[in-house]
Amino acid sequence: MSVGFWPVVAIIVFVIVWVISKVIFYVKKSEKQWQAVDKSKLKRWEDDEG
Repeated sequence: MSVGFWPVVAIIVFVIVWVISKVIFYVKKSEKQWQAVDKSKLKRWEDDEG
């Protein structure tokens, strides 16, 4: 393997880990925001399930 192979692999792994951590962060943030919503003001549609 060439000398430049491992730094490229390290950068790719770093980017993948960074993206996954951002997705997890925003999923948790979104869940907290949804829990804080005043759901009594949401419109109820007739075709909603549950």
